[in-house]
Amino acid sequence: MALDTLPAAAESWLRIAETPPADARTDAIFAATQAKLGYIRGQQRALAHRPDILAAVDALGNAVVRPPSGELSPRERELMALVVSAENRCEACVFAHEAALRGMGGDAEWAAAVAVNYRRAHLSVRERALADFAIKVTRAPAEIEPSDHQELRAAGVPDIGILEATAVACYFNFTNRLNSSLGIRANREAYQAHR
Repeated sequence: MALDTLPAAAESWLRIAETPPADARTDAIFAATQAKLGYIRGQQRALAHRPDILAAVDALGNAVVRPPSGELSPRERELMALVVSAENRCEACVFAHEAALRGMGGDAEWAAAVAVNYRRAHLSVRERALADFAIKVTRAPAEIEPSDHQELRAAGVPDIGILEATAVACYFNFTNRLNSSLGIRANREAYQAHR
């Protein structure tokens, strides 16, 4: 289907009802996202047509990206999310994760530099190691070897942090592919946030 056959406000390429079926799980997820971000993400609106899938993706995201504690900081998780999303050219995720980094106190120019080419952004040794690992998970997971874990350890990432970093990179490769395959549009609110 050509883009010019979609309504201007379409959130995806799917030809589905604008309003998903009523479901208590969907309502709860929408309410939580609205409270946190001030809007509902396009991916959530599309997945709400299959509430089981939306609930599973939301639960996995909460476990991987927003755990109550962990070895990786929220900034490190968002950095990895942005690096993966930029590599996959997922505009919805790039807009969202760049906004999240700006909201965490990363200045707009730094966050934009990460989105364009993280290798040119000012990163700590540990951040650079996590970003490099995220790229390898994205581009060539079959080529990951024990030496890749050793590079993370040398940068100060403990083994539980390596497990978390792997989950973060894999999760965002999954969500990027959902967005790209469904033609999910980027949220304007994410682009405008924290500028």
